[in-house]
Amino acid sequence: HLRRERISLFLNFFALFLVDKMGFEDKVPIIMGRSEEDIEKYGEKGTGYLGKVVLSSGEHPVLGRDIRIDFSRPHLMLICGKRGGGKSYSMAVMLEEFSRLPYDIKDRTSVITIDTVGIFWSLALPTREEKELKDWDLKPEASKVRIFVPASKLAFYKEQGLPVHSAFTLKCSELSGMEWMALFNLTFNDKEGILITRVVNEISEKIGSYYGISEIIKAVKADEDSDDITKQALISRLEIAESWKLIEKSGTKMTDLVAPGTINIIDVSVYRQAIGMESIKDIIVALIGKKLFEARMLYRKEEEMKLIKGEKRTSKMPLVWMFIDEAHMFMPNDRPSIALSVLLEWVRVGRQPGLSLVLATQRPNRLHDDAISQADIFISHRMTAQDDIAAVSKLRPSYLNSDFGKLYSDMPRGNGYAIVLDDKTEKLYLMKIRPRLSWDASVTATSFTY
Repeated sequence: HLRRERISLFLNFFALFLVDKMGFEDKVPIIMGRSEEDIEKYGEKGTGYLGKVVLSSGEHPVLGRDIRIDFSRPHLMLICGKRGGGKSYSMAVMLEEFSRLPYDIKDRTSVITIDTVGIFWSLALPTREEKELKDWDLKPEASKVRIFVPASKLAFYKEQGLPVHSAFTLKCSELSGMEWMALFNLTFNDKEGILITRVVNEISEKIGSYYGISEIIKAVKADEDSDDITKQALISRLEIAESWKLIEKSGTKMTDLVAPGTINIIDVSVYRQAIGMESIKDIIVALIGKKLFEARMLYRKEEEMKLIKGEKRTSKMPLVWMFIDEAHMFMPNDRPSIALSVLLEWVRVGRQPGLSLVLATQRPNRLHDDAISQADIFISHRMTAQDDIAAVSKLRPSYLNSDFGKLYSDMPRGNGYAIVLDDKTEKLYLMKIRPRLSWDASVTATSFTY
């Protein structure tokens, strides 16, 4: 053990010697996810500062070149790591970098973050931890984000002085019969499932697209083909759903949610354990994902027509990045999910219309295989569970011979260290994520009051 410590100390001093005395460090940053052609054409523009390369081993390694990440083109990014390992922290750093993009790039982009834990609201506040930032030549800075919360929690946010933009609601008419069944965990084998599907179809034909849950309840009561027990069972479910204040006649418009240049945090943490609301998160992601996919497919054609005419590639709807924390909940590999089929469309063909996904999970062994195998940028903090290590090993491309298990064991034990694999440049790096500029609300709760 003493010999290993001495070797590590020697390697650190040797790395410092190379950096300081021989000019070994290349000042040109590494840009993950960007081709050599784009680097030559655009340089660093449209990239975000993620961290630095780790040059040596040990608990206090020497740091080298900057690592930046491309935000100008669509990507599928996978962020892994065990609980408390830094996944949400890395996502927050990326969101901060989106906020700092130059206007002409930022205005062509919109970001949506599905916040399953309720921690990303603090991006709107600058950090008070300045010591480490100084070491990185950075300063505290709040990010311009818009926080959307459930209507039932809007008053609480405002009373506590928490930053909030507005309530988030779903438009009732946009839920199909299949989505209502998923919401209530029903199938076509259930009488309530058949009833809700029939009633929703009938209301859509008679009323159109402007109706709420109260109209559905009236239609259920008037249905002549169902028995009273079935109708009352479905009405009870609908009344509970109505009390959530999430599904309204006029929901949040997708055009408002993805306004150009905005970073939008949708707080769905309140739906984690609430009885009867377990499927709400899936419905929210499914509806948002479906609407944005359809819209971007149309606007992509508009952009191409402008190019054909010799005009600039612009449209009313920006490119969309969707960040999803605890992604295995929405893209499971062992059970059906209403959001799964929608997100798989993003994974498989989303790059053409300009849709990017950033998926974070502490359980990659429970994440759908396509979400792992199709990732072009992979960021992983420490993992120790063999099932999870085996899962991410599936994405190891032919050009990479490294043993992921060994990489994790050699990783420094401190916070912020990660393995980064870039499929564009076909390279793997050990890096340290830069410190946050905004307040970190993801730290573990404690009984201490200071």
